[in-house]
Amino acid sequence: MSSWMEKLAGKGRRGGSAVLVQISREVVGRRRSIAGAVSEVRHPAVLDALSDDDFKVLDQLIDERVASDREFATVLARLTHAAAHAKGFDRQTVDAALCLDNLLPAEDPGREREKLLRDAYRAAQRAGYVQGGRKALARLGQRAVAAGDGERARVLLQQQVDLGPEQMDTEDEVDSAILLGDILRRDGDVEGAMVLFDRAVRSSEHLGFPLGVAEATVRIIEIRRPILDSQALADLQWTALEAARQSGDSAMQSRLTANHADTLVQLGRLDEAVEQLEAGLEIARQIGDLSLENHCLEALSTVERELGRMQEVADREADLVDVEERRGHQPAAAQDAVQHGATLLTLGRFEAAKAAYEHAVELSRTVGDEILEQRAYGGLGVTYSQMNMPVEALNHLMLALDLARANNDAAHEAQWLASIGEALWKFDQSDDAVKAIQQAIAAARTADDASLQAGMLSLLGQIHLGNREPGKARQYYAHALDLYRELGEAEAEIQTLSALGALAMDADQPSEAIRMYDDALQLAAHTDQRAAAVRIYGRLARLSQRQGDDEAALEALEQAASLAETIPDQRALFGQALQHLAVAQDAAGLPVAMNTYEDALDIAREVGDTYGEAMLLVNVAARLISLGAQADGATILEHAIRLTEDLGAIGMKLRQRAESMLVPVRTQSRSEGSRRVPPARERSQNSRRDMRSFSSPDSTVPLPSASAIPAAPNEMYSRAVTFNR
Repeated sequence: MSSWMEKLAGKGRRGGSAVLVQISREVVGRRRSIAGAVSEVRHPAVLDALSDDDFKVLDQLIDERVASDREFATVLARLTHAAAHAKGFDRQTVDAALCLDNLLPAEDPGREREKLLRDAYRAAQRAGYVQGGRKALARLGQRAVAAGDGERARVLLQQQVDLGPEQMDTEDEVDSAILLGDILRRDGDVEGAMVLFDRAVRSSEHLGFPLGVAEATVRIIEIRRPILDSQALADLQWTALEAARQSGDSAMQSRLTANHADTLVQLGRLDEAVEQLEAGLEIARQIGDLSLENHCLEALSTVERELGRMQEVADREADLVDVEERRGHQPAAAQDAVQHGATLLTLGRFEAAKAAYEHAVELSRTVGDEILEQRAYGGLGVTYSQMNMPVEALNHLMLALDLARANNDAAHEAQWLASIGEALWKFDQSDDAVKAIQQAIAAARTADDASLQAGMLSLLGQIHLGNREPGKARQYYAHALDLYRELGEAEAEIQTLSALGALAMDADQPSEAIRMYDDALQLAAHTDQRAAAVRIYGRLARLSQRQGDDEAALEALEQAASLAETIPDQRALFGQALQHLAVAQDAAGLPVAMNTYEDALDIAREVGDTYGEAMLLVNVAARLISLGAQADGATILEHAIRLTEDLGAIGMKLRQRAESMLVPVRTQSRSEGSRRVPPARERSQNSRRDMRSFSSPDSTVPLPSASAIPAAPNEMYSRAVTFNR
């Protein structure tokens, strides 16, 4: 039997603790009153039997029984305190009082706990028991804070902190320094608060108390935030976050994670921000904090939109709708559903967009928000238009228009008329489209929405251009350009200048086209719109090609590719620029074309550009065949043909070109009958090796002339004007 059990059984030295245990059991069993029990433990015979070791045994037993039998533990703590006090054991009296204080009810109308702690502090003073005295002061200070007595709390906590040097601080002193700092800060003594918070950090680090580091650092951040730059703020937040992780405080960790991510966004470290927000999102879900989950999802959708990760944005928005509904925030859920539909529409996921907008209609009608209901119906109309369902498209757009008119909402009336005009134009009803757009412009003027007016004027320019009325198109584009300049909408101004440049090019006015493109380039450079500049260089290249100036065209395409490479998260645009450059180099018979083809192929595969990959492969195959590598060329053509199977109509011409090239190669191979056709895997590896051999930078042999397939029309050459809803 252990020494501890022997003492409880009365078999150890004197065994006085067993008497208190037995009396406590009788009190719990209602065989003795608590008052009678206290009187009995004060009996000299009982006190004489108690030693220092007995008090240690009793403390241990109380700790062990708190969870399983709190009533017994509380009674035993009372009797232990009474015995220590009666015996004159001051240190044991302090420890027993602190133990009993933890077990007594929080409500203390008789101020028993107050008296208990004050007596404990006096006993600690008599015994020179510094740590016990500090603990008693800490409890008294916390009670004063809870009672709203800030001045008394300040005195008690300051006394506790000052009672010993910083090197003797325990976790109690850290907590009290933070609490006292909060009081001083509230009273306007920010400098004094900072001294205490700094001390709390140092003491916590010395003690290995990460929660103290986190709590104090958070307060330092709050005080110093106005004078911190973003990097210094991020560093402090990281310190607090790491400490919160070590402490296991999930709630604090999740809040700090979200705040740190916000700072990383300010620093432009978006990928790191995404990592932090995903971590915060996971914690929020683990602890069931819907508010924080909502914050993380909103931030993630914003950052990932900036990074161009639109599929991820759509997923976040779907989760946002779900979270808002679970929170019971139906208006916010309706708004998120509308935004989700718009994102899905942008991605071309029309069925999913339709479902999102239909859900948005339900939610907006439930909460009676006709503005959101308009947007949801309008979104459905645009979605049906993209799905080539004209009746459904116009019906839903008219529902949105009717709601706007019923509410005398000229701004939204203009918006839906504009969308109706776009839909009518798409379905080859250009006359009705022009009428709707003219009404939209009138409504936009009533609403004083110059931006929408400019957009509608640009759309009229597109319609008249499609109707082969370049004069009217130029007139509307010029009017739109004036409005965009007044509004300072640089991106739209660049697009309109580019459209006017294309009109001049089609009208065989190269000088005017160059002037427009040059103005657009200057504005793009001034506003750091590199993607727009890439597209303009593409149009300049096409203009140069029309004029027969291949050298100028190559220079423009090289500029486009070099600039596109510098744009973060625009790999698709960079790939398109390389495709155009490769085709131009190929047509000029430049050896470097094979290098560019290879780079463009890598990016096409990376971004999932199947048409671009197939087009590039056909051109590479043409080069290989012209150089006598018929078998390798045939292998590449076969692969290109397989790629076109999923491209539909857009891939048909490409497929026909590849098949027409493949026929003579196969005929020649059969007539020679001497070349073994390797397995597909080996053929692919061989073709890659041959491609790399032809793309060697050291090669100086000019490529034979062959007709290269032009790159697909894409953002390099055109960008339609659309309207944000």
